[in-house]
Amino acid sequence: MDKQFIAADNLLRDSFKLAVKIYESGFEPDFLVGLWRGGSAVGIAVQEGLDYFGTKTDHIAIRTSSYTGPDGYSQMVRKAETIRVHGLKYLLENLSSHHSLLIVDDVYSTGSSVNAVINQLSKKARRNLPKDIRIATVWYRPTKKTLRTPDFFIHETNEWLVLPYELSGFSIKQLLENRPELSNLINRLTPYVSSK
Repeated sequence: MDKQFIAADNLLRDSFKLAVKIYESGFEPDFLVGLWRGGSAVGIAVQEGLDYFGTKTDHIAIRTSSYTGPDGYSQMVRKAETIRVHGLKYLLENLSSHHSLLIVDDVYSTGSSVNAVINQLSKKARRNLPKDIRIATVWYRPTKKTLRTPDFFIHETNEWLVLPYELSGFSIKQLLENRPELSNLINRLTPYVSSK
């Protein structure tokens, strides 16, 4: 599968575009959750954008675990039950049913991670689960069998995306070709990762 390397400045710009789209929709989330890892980077920019426009949100990152790379990803996330959710304590202590919640991720493929978060919140928060929960992402894969459609997104894609913070799984040659801005660091560190 071809890989599309995303530049850091493009990710930031698209994250701010996402904030504008959310703001223009009239949705004002009381809580914003960025899904660690990629969704936390996007979530920071979305929160900053909303704050700049006057929408104050209580924001936090939570983590789901299941991601195993391009080969194992599809098998691992078919069912939300296989995904573990970490770091819900703050939300469970502070959420109420009258709140609105925005869940942010970088790429929305199957929706299994988001669904796992909502399922866990539903089980644990019960009557305090916000009635208005929406999903925002920079990249949406519409051809994947999704559990729900994100409410806000910037791009539709079916390509394998490589985000600016991803290095693992790539050879030094691939990184030099696709991350030229890191060439000095990569060349300096090559002796430490010579097996790549």
